[in-house]
Amino acid sequence: MRWLSPLIVLAASCGDEGPSPVFPESWASSYTEVRNCRSSGDHELNKVRVLVDAAALAPYMTRAQPFPVGSVVLKAEYDFADGNCSGPPVGWTVMQKAGTPENLGWVWQKVDAGRGVESENDPQCVQCHTDCGVAPDGYDGTCTVP
Repeated sequence: MRWLSPLIVLAASCGDEGPSPVFPESWASSYTEVRNCRSSGDHELNKVRVLVDAAALAPYMTRAQPFPVGSVVLKAEYDFADGNCSGPPVGWTVMQKAGTPENLGWVWQKVDAGRGVESENDPQCVQCHTDCGVAPDGYDGTCTVP
């Protein structure tokens, strides 16, 4: 039965990858920028750009319709010294509309520069966005004015 050991090890290693980012690798060309490069008092003081997928564009801009389940709001984060966000992102924070009321109705992720999910539904994200549910400064937890 010695030959089973490698199979057990292989099976045990499958599925240890954790969650995948809820946004595609093609985000830079497939998402629409709704807030340009600027300093952020949050997010480790990184520079940030806010982008949305096609499903989130109208709700984000008009603030008159609900975000559809699955729509994505993405904050690309850049080094503090990258004044115009022209370098590679140092990471992302992302919210994807969920079909449940938990976590303000969103799934939250912090994703590192290598696209590894550092955290999902971090209470700090939810707490910070709790007060962003109403216009004019926020809409449905988004916290940013277009």
